[in-house]
Amino acid sequence: MRYKRRALLFGMLYSLILAVSAMFAGYQLRTIWPPSSEEYGLLKEAHRLLDNHYLRQLPEQLTLERGMIHGMVDKLGDPYTTYIEPAAHEIQTDDLTGEYGGIGAYLSRGEDRKVHLIPFDDGPAARAGVMEGDILIAVDYQLIEENTGLETILAMVRGPVGTSVNLILESRNIGDDDLILDIVREAFPIPSVTCYLLPTDLKIGVIVITLFSEKTPQEVEDSFLDLKSRGMETLVLDLRDNAGGLLDSGIDVARFFLSDGLILIEERRGEVKEVYRVETEGDAVDISLAVLINGNTASAAEVVAAALQANHRAPLIGTPTFGKGSVQLILELSDQSSLHVTASRWKTPQGITLDLHGLQPDVPVTIDDGEHDAIMLAAVDWLQRDQ
Repeated sequence: MRYKRRALLFGMLYSLILAVSAMFAGYQLRTIWPPSSEEYGLLKEAHRLLDNHYLRQLPEQLTLERGMIHGMVDKLGDPYTTYIEPAAHEIQTDDLTGEYGGIGAYLSRGEDRKVHLIPFDDGPAARAGVMEGDILIAVDYQLIEENTGLETILAMVRGPVGTSVNLILESRNIGDDDLILDIVREAFPIPSVTCYLLPTDLKIGVIVITLFSEKTPQEVEDSFLDLKSRGMETLVLDLRDNAGGLLDSGIDVARFFLSDGLILIEERRGEVKEVYRVETEGDAVDISLAVLINGNTASAAEVVAAALQANHRAPLIGTPTFGKGSVQLILELSDQSSLHVTASRWKTPQGITLDLHGLQPDVPVTIDDGEHDAIMLAAVDWLQRDQ
């Protein structure tokens, strides 16, 4: 049996799974050896007694094993060490790699409890003949039940780009046969970055990062160059409601805005500290910059905010961040489920651990009644005064 190992930083929103905890830096294969016959004797004894005496038939073995893993992980008392079952893990992997292989269709469950398809314009599903409202009966000849979760169905439909998936759709008219379609999956991007020029001041660019995926550093660079070509002179980096993602991506984004300095300190059990620094001057070191944060800014997003604040690169504007100072590894199991295991702790360049208290803004903002974006307005005011 093998598992895959990934370094991740994820905020609390991702631990709820999904839509997401987050993050993948590159896989390293390691071997897991099976327990000897003497191990887990009490567990085997309990299983045998349940099998012999429980009134009803026990769930299948794999379901029981996954339940046991959930129980083990829960006893650790660590909200960030979690067990993720295959469907959720596959979707999370797609989010963090920044693209997925799919048919180009939304899935929704109607009041009739049936799964309806809404194809993308000119996507593979639409080209194959799928129409809005078509009802999905089976995927690769596996029937869709009323209690089958949308997350599970979505994972069944997705798969490697270039592979084919078989869909059976309910007949559209009484007396017609069900529709059987074979659709070749194509790549669909999942952007983690959006950008725009501020409508009230077209010299101010805004880059919004919603998640740190494998593609985020390149997306940030592309957005920056696009905004500069359109006349941007100052920049707002919006990290609000960003629950985290890949640690390496967060480090690379911080480096993009820094000429030198320390980014973070990582500490592992029984190992020396690892220090991450700026290696070469970033391409966005000269532009005037403000960073937006709030209580949902967490993990990898806090890494970026802390590095820019500690190196006096940009003020943090908004409210205190979430406060998550641990790093999780994603360990992929043989059934494509995964363990997210807290394996290290990170500290800000000043050596501060963020757990429980988070980063404090340089420009605190009291949130108003919601009619105006008070945090953005404060950033605009700061940038205009800084010129």
